[in-house]
Formats: sequence, structure tokens, C-alpha cells
Amino acid sequence: MRIGFVTQLLWSRYGEFWVKLFAEFDAEIHFADKEDSLKLFEDERLSSIPGWAFRMAVAQGLSLADVDILVVPDLNSGDFGQKASAQDPWIANFPETLASQFSGLAQIMAVPVSLGPGIEGLVTTKLMNLSRDPTKARRALERHRGRLKAQRFSEPRWLKRASEKELVGLLAQPWINIKAELNLPDTSYVISQTELDPQVLRSEGQRYDDKLIPTDQEVIGAARLMARRGSVDRLIFIADKDAGADLNLYARLQKLVHKPLELIYLQDLTNPQQLVISF
Repeated sequence: MRIGFVTQLLWSRYGEFWVKLFAEFDAEIHFADKEDSLKLFEDERLSSIPGWAFRMAVAQGLSLADVDILVVPDLNSGDFGQKASAQDPWIANFPETLASQFSGLAQIMAVPVSLGPGIEGLVTTKLMNLSRDPTKARRALERHRGRLKAQRFSEPRWLKRASEKELVGLLAQPWINIKAELNLPDTSYVISQTELDPQVLRSEGQRYDDKLIPTDQEVIGAARLMARRGSVDRLIFIADKDAGADLNLYARLQKLVHKPLELIYLQDLTNPQQLVISF
């Protein structure tokens, strides 16, 4: 059985677990070729997809047309309201939207990006799709149950050193991580949202508005946490110019935080070739 993985969206949170797990069933693991994905990224069929990250994720999926199962991340599993980014179907339910918009793809298997003991039942169901042998599925889960735990995050250094004139908090949708491309002065110290525990951020954002989509709650939670830190001088929000959801989120941040908040477009910092997450 050939199993392909879309790696562009929050791969670091869930990918290793599922690759190791599915390898127990002698599956051939396939990843999208970078050059093929970049060519498909320019395909006219993908031009209406809002945002580089999702366009690249779809390009990866299309490039894996010859696999039997295509594993794709469910960024926002569960129930939530219809506010902000929840109105974008690609963010709200990427697997379902991918399947409905593009025919000819392999069988799509949606997996959550958040790991934890609470998803054991779902994992068992996915394994049964690969093997009808319950004993084999149970043994595979037992061997990899230790991986079903959230990633540990160390508390960042919130206090500035004498050589640092400013501490900058960097915000973005959680699938965007381009801290290195900001080209801030050497005297600036940056703490990125990606350095913080997403579960803590989601809880913080949920306290602010429990009707927001979980990934929006991450951004809102990071903004609230950073805004409360006296050592943080200003905030930067990186938005994809092609994604209306990003601009909607920025408007919410403007109302939320009282520290200086700067908007920087992803397209002004880098290009698609630098953003591809491939293996």
C-alpha cells in the first residue's frame, strides 16, 4: 500500500507519529516532490485558493496522485462557530474541501494535528482502514502510544539583555513560520508565536472568544499573552496578502492589543520556493 503525506500544514505537530505508525503495516511512504509541487502551485486550477500555504498543500496533494491513501491534516477538528477564519473552508475543513474541489485524488485520510491520549479511538479507526486485523492494529498502537503526547515547549526568554533595545512579538497563522526573514536590527530580540505551546495559546484564545476557530484562538491567545508582558515592546503580524482570513484576523488584533502592531505581508518577505516543506 502506498501512503502519501501532505506536509505543508503544521507537519511538525503530527507527521512523525503517523509515518512511524503506518510503517508498521509495511506501507510505502511517499512525500511530494518539491519541483513537482512548485509547478502545480502555478497551475490555474489552484489560483482561487486563498493563501500560499494552502495552495502549496493542494499542489502537494495533486502531485501524489499515484498513492492509494493521501494523509492530510485536519487543522480545526471539532465544533466551533462561524466567525473569522471559520468562514474559509480551506482553514475550517481542509480535508473535506480538498476532496470536494479536486477529483481524481487518492482516498483522503484526515488526521488531527494535535496529538494526545484523547485521540486513541480515532487512531484505532484509522488503523483499521489499513488492516482488518484488530490484533495487529492494537499492537501497532501499543508500540507507538508513547508518541501520543503533545510536544513540550520551553518558556522563552522574556527579559531583554543589555544589548537588546527591543523585544518583538511575532504573530501569524500557525502554518506560517518565517522569523529568519524579518531582517530586524541585531539589537532586536524576537519571540515567535511558534515558540509557544499551541494548547496554552488555544486555551488563552478560547477564554477571549470560545466561538473562534482553534487556529484563530492560537493567534489571539499569543497576542493576549505577549501584550501582557511588560518587556514586549511591539508586535508584528505576518499576513498572506492572498488570504482574506489573515486580514480579518489582523483587524481583530488591532482592536485587541494596545501595543504597537505592525502588519507585514508574507509576499514582501519571501517567495513560494522558500516556503515549501518537503522531504
